[in-house]
Amino acid sequence: MFDRIANVRWHLDHPNLVFWASFLTLNAFLFLPLYLLSQETATFLPIPTLFADGSWEGINQLFIWRENLDIFRISVEFTVLTALWVTVRWLQRPLVRYLFIVLYLLALAYYVYEAIMVSIYLLDPNFYSQGFLARDGLPFLLAHVQTAWWTYAATIAGLVVGIAVIVGLINLLLAAGAAPTLRRASRVVFALLAGLCVSAALIYQIYTATPEMVVSSLGFKVQKNIAASTKLYTDVASFDDKPVRAAYNYVNYPLAKKPNIYLIFVESYGSVLYKRPDYRKAYTTLLAGLEKEFEAAGWHEATALSESPTWGGGSWLSYTTVLSGLRVDNHPQYLSLFNKYQVETYPNLGRTLQAQGYQFVWLSALTEDLMDRAWARYTRFYGVDELIRNEQLGYGGPRYGWGPAPPDQYDLNYANEMVKSRGDKPLFLFTITQNSHYPWVPHPTLVDDWRTLNQPQPEDAAVDPKEIAPATMRQNYLHAIQYQLPMLTDFILHNGDDNSLFVLIGDHQPPAVSRRTDGWSTPVHIISKDKALIDSLAEYGFVPGLTVSSLEPTLHHEGIYSMLMRTLVEQYGVDKLALPAYLPRGAVSDSLTQSMQP
Repeated sequence: MFDRIANVRWHLDHPNLVFWASFLTLNAFLFLPLYLLSQETATFLPIPTLFADGSWEGINQLFIWRENLDIFRISVEFTVLTALWVTVRWLQRPLVRYLFIVLYLLALAYYVYEAIMVSIYLLDPNFYSQGFLARDGLPFLLAHVQTAWWTYAATIAGLVVGIAVIVGLINLLLAAGAAPTLRRASRVVFALLAGLCVSAALIYQIYTATPEMVVSSLGFKVQKNIAASTKLYTDVASFDDKPVRAAYNYVNYPLAKKPNIYLIFVESYGSVLYKRPDYRKAYTTLLAGLEKEFEAAGWHEATALSESPTWGGGSWLSYTTVLSGLRVDNHPQYLSLFNKYQVETYPNLGRTLQAQGYQFVWLSALTEDLMDRAWARYTRFYGVDELIRNEQLGYGGPRYGWGPAPPDQYDLNYANEMVKSRGDKPLFLFTITQNSHYPWVPHPTLVDDWRTLNQPQPEDAAVDPKEIAPATMRQNYLHAIQYQLPMLTDFILHNGDDNSLFVLIGDHQPPAVSRRTDGWSTPVHIISKDKALIDSLAEYGFVPGLTVSSLEPTLHHEGIYSMLMRTLVEQYGVDKLALPAYLPRGAVSDSLTQSMQP
């Protein structure tokens, strides 16, 4: 079939047109995935104001580097291989043609992979990190995303057709390039183009691995990836927890008063809510209304922005960072810690509070099919006293969105009643909400009595995110937050008391509705009836209320552990004069920084 496409008669009649058209199309295909995934901020044509800052700057952006991720770039390897085919007749044979096809498809696969990492997760490609993530994350994703079987079938069919079209174009390119009627001018111009590509690669080298470079080198991309993967492997393997154990040793800081602590991660709760005009007004209006509700009930709040270690996904990295006081920003690092501390114990926030007499309860409301042994590994890693799973919630009503999952309003209230009815130990409860998880539909509504949610009802039909228009998806996300924050406010007002401390943290920016320029920060709200505790948080960059005035993050997720412990000791410690250290970048980062200071 492909040979027939390649040998149609008209390519012999118009070899120059076919050659250049097929080359430019195939070259553009390499950069098309990143452009398509970056349409929120990218324009199809290079920015019209290229020369606004002068001729030299305009030429630099046009031919060397520009931030706009358009398709008008050139691949060094694809250009050089094509030039070799055109100029070295010995190479014009079937085996080389098949090799050319394979190499192009591998290059396209890498560019697609790079586009996904750069645009969706704002990460540089890293084989070591993302290989583990794909191995462990894809099965979980496929098990919980609600997509009809025909969507997968259509995707596979589209992939097959796409590959067929690409192979056909490659055959047209090679046939036209080998045609005796291809003009000498075309051969000379293409050889010069290949020479310029090689020169640019030699001059700029590793810089040609960045997506913004106009001249793009797959070889340097792979080299950069392998170097980063090797470094990550070495860093993970050489982790030494001695500085961590020393930094998070709170044995000499007993608490005289022990408030019940609720550490609640709010799924996909990001600072993008401040940064998009269509979000900011609705979001700040919502927060102002919630502040009035808290004020009327005698509560005080403080808010800051904190930089998350992950973007658009990877919630487990975010909450593990907070609990451990380490920046855990990749899956191999997480797995290394997870496996290491099955037998050994890590001094995380939960275990530190256990040593103060707390009961550490973990609520996981997501519908799941993990075996008991797998859950046992999670409880050993985090040091949980009691794990409350979905099957223990006694929920028989409709489920929503990701998972799908029960309403967060039901889960939180049910679990809280369950644990508060047992014993008199102070409570440390951890959970992460589910109803603000992508794709944000369908989602529940807030009710006056959470018990009424546990009634069999017809469930809303599953929605394929690919069928949701971008504007609608943005609105769905806002609706999810407009449910989530009032729900958490309602939970606090009905369950909190003078001896309660609530810490609400966004895990990461929401995928699909955030942009690269929105950054990595997420809101952190700390809520208590103890005004002195709330006022003391100003030291760490918190401001009163639920709204921040500056969009620059004043915290990092890895610093929240030490901040919370220092605050508890300062307010409720037996000895309030000797305070533990605040480590804004976590134990390991701070120890390394201090060791380099004179």
